Amino acid sequence: MRGGKRKRHAKKLDLSKVKFKITKNRGKTIVTTEKEIVRTKAEIEKEIKQLKEAKKDAKNVKARRKKAPAPIKERKSLDYNPVDAGMRKDKQAAQAAREAAKSEREAARARRALAREKKERRGKEEVSLKDVLGGDFFGADGIAPE
Repeated sequence: MRGGKRKRHAKKLDLSKVKFKITKNRGKTIVTTEKEIVRTKAEIEKEIKQLKEAKKDAKNVKARRKKAPAPIKERKSLDYNPVDAGMRKDKQAAQAAREAAKSEREAARARRALAREKKERRGKEEVSLKDVLGGDFFGADGIAPE
């Protein structure tokens, strides 16, 4: 046994990194360590993901608030656009406008049909080149010059 004397005083715990609570119970001093909550890597990553989503949502909310129009300082009165006759008259006016537009469309369709007929008639018409171009275009023998 040559180990020498055991030095017990060097084996005390290093309490600088340990969190503990000191309480007195009937005169006795009791030291209890605070248990550290140990979490898995997956739980920590999940919490980080939630925090990032919350930050993104907060940013979006802030952007929406910035885009919101300024509040109306002076509101228009209820009779700003008064009703003259009511819904029945509005419907009658709309119906009259529809009928007018319909008649205009029919008239335009008729005009286009007449123009098409006239074009077809003129396209089918036989024309004398001598009359259209003139007698001097063709030579005395009736042959076009080169």
